[in-house]
Amino acid sequence: MAMKVVINDSKTGKSYQRELADDKAGSVYGMRIGQEFELSILDLAGYSGVITGGSYMTGTPMSSGIDGMGLKKALFGKGLGNKTHTRLRKSLSGNTISQSTSQVNIKITKYGDRPLDELFSSNTANG
Repeated sequence: MAMKVVINDSKTGKSYQRELADDKAGSVYGMRIGQEFELSILDLAGYSGVITGGSYMTGTPMSSGIDGMGLKKALFGKGLGNKTHTRLRKSLSGNTISQSTSQVNIKITKYGDRPLDELFSSNTANG
């Protein structure tokens, strides 16, 4: 199962998608939300990005406040769509990327020489 990577360019407000093949996906396993790394594994030489989130294979969002991999049940009071102010238990994925992570969101922190529109010429989506 290939991992989807969504790259956000905060300068232009555009988002770009790229599939990360299984052989390259192993290099991001174990990384956490907030960790910065070189985007050369995505064929973006000179670019760096920080992991801002992602999704588990069931579509459950990753949470920076939950350590580890896999699904966890967390108890919440206010917030997270809770309008009744009662405590709710919600399933969230941990903050570490694993084989079960289906999507990773990345924000660019350092730009390379070539513009992103040129690198993603056939695979552009407006964010």
